[in-house]
Amino acid sequence: MLTQIIFWIGVFLVFLLLLRGIQAKWLSRFPLFYAYILSVFLETVPLFVVFERAPQYYARAYWVCQCIALVMGSLVVFEIYRRALQAYPGTARVARNLLLVVFSLALAKVLVNYSYGSPWWPAATYQELERNLRIVQAFAVLALIVAIVAYAIPRDRHLKGILAGYGLFVAASIVQLSLLSHLGSSLPNLLAYIQPFSFDVVLLIWTVTLWSPLKGPFDRPPSVPPDFPDANHPVLVERSQRALQEIRLGLPGGVRR
Repeated sequence: MLTQIIFWIGVFLVFLLLLRGIQAKWLSRFPLFYAYILSVFLETVPLFVVFERAPQYYARAYWVCQCIALVMGSLVVFEIYRRALQAYPGTARVARNLLLVVFSLALAKVLVNYSYGSPWWPAATYQELERNLRIVQAFAVLALIVAIVAYAIPRDRHLKGILAGYGLFVAASIVQLSLLSHLGSSLPNLLAYIQPFSFDVVLLIWTVTLWSPLKGPFDRPPSVPPDFPDANHPVLVERSQRALQEIRLGLPGGVRR
């Protein structure tokens, strides 16, 4: 009964997120984030049907869907970096390339272990892959938070909500996977309760922060830095003309021109 309540709450929150994103036309602003939410929605219902009708296949189906969610979640981290560092394109490009290399190394570690004869148990191998990628994601989120605080990088309400929610989910996943790796079968119902509940909390954070419209300097096209003034602003034009006049007066022969 508790599992069903947690499940339907999550489905309802995912539906609200997608509905609000379409209504407010925010899918173009965070395309990878909403693609991740859509993938969660498309995976959740089939998984629930398998859990209710064919529980013997649930573990395999769960880990396959979890691998897809891992890839989509990693893309969300890339998008958070892109949006947070949009005013610093060079830094953003370096950060994205570095994240791509680290994510690839985490995936390669599992493939190398398999190729050298490690036993191929889907649950254990997927669990190792998820733990490695979650740790990489955690360091990526932490590094971005440190950079934002240290360099006072501006950020809007939506970006802060996505960053806080995904950071919380990654932290909860690492704790859960660490407990599973140490306690193993002594916690058979851990995945059935803790992860869906923590994800419902994250969905609630995203729903609240993404529901209200932006009202500030970030409500601009992505190509325009938030604090960059309009080039046609009268005050800016007047100051520019005054500065040019002073330069002409200060140059030899400037008065005659």
